[in-house]
Amino acid sequence: MASKEQLLQKERAKTLGELLVAECRADSPNFDTLRTMCLNGADVCYKHAAALHWAAKLNRFSLVSFLVDNGVLAEPVSRSIIANMCNNKGFSEECEAEFFEVLDNVRRVNGNADIDIFVPYINSMAVQGRLDKLRALMKRYYLTEAEVAKSVYIRIIFEIILNTHDEMLEFINGHVDWQDPTALDLAVSGGDWVVLEYLIKGGKVKLEPSEKAVSQAIFTGSTEVLDMLIACGYSFEHNPEFLKKAARAAFNDGGRMLKYMFAHGYSAKDCYGGKSLRDNALADGNSAALAVIDGAA
Repeated sequence: MASKEQLLQKERAKTLGELLVAECRADSPNFDTLRTMCLNGADVCYKHAAALHWAAKLNRFSLVSFLVDNGVLAEPVSRSIIANMCNNKGFSEECEAEFFEVLDNVRRVNGNADIDIFVPYINSMAVQGRLDKLRALMKRYYLTEAEVAKSVYIRIIFEIILNTHDEMLEFINGHVDWQDPTALDLAVSGGDWVVLEYLIKGGKVKLEPSEKAVSQAIFTGSTEVLDMLIACGYSFEHNPEFLKKAARAAFNDGGRMLKYMFAHGYSAKDCYGGKSLRDNALADGNSAALAVIDGAA
């Protein structure tokens, strides 16, 4: 059982923590007040660095550095919060100088020069096609082109293709072989037909998307993706799982996907799960699917 002194200490720490967070959320945080709190034992990591969350969200770079200097990096999520400040609402090019000063401080205090602290910024600039910004980052922190290119997420690469940032794409392609089955599955399941077309034209992937990816495309009604796969010779017919996904999609799309299936080799007489399409629709109370099935019959 905790002693009276321990209970009082716990209550005091909680009060100081809440006051610290409140001060960091204030319109004009008082640094003298914050220093006094820290000297009196306020935990800057209180509630998983809640104070840092607010300081970062409000783009208060000097406050973030203050929290870094006072030990907030002991909370594992802190580096991620700081690194992602470049994606916060209100962050602009004018904020970059202060942002990099904070990153420099994190690297100094933490003694860690890993590239991970720059990854959110790299991806933010990549999706905007700002190769000039990435080259400036490389020059400032002695990063290699390969290090930077390999830090770009595959979903960001998709955005680069969709936004036709050709120079950025060429830069990434020069260092990263990302066009693999994973990219194909993501393009199919996400309905990214522009990316799928890029992959097909590039000829670097075999046209063998997973059944799971195609099922997702069917469920979400990504007919452009399916048209492209079929046109390239993908074996689309006679798959009970695909039929099941189309039937279930009828709850949301009114049977549009089921009609598409019937137009591409499937029949109202087909089955899945050991029962006919119609029996499944009846069992599920799927009136939209029933209407399509009866209409086809």
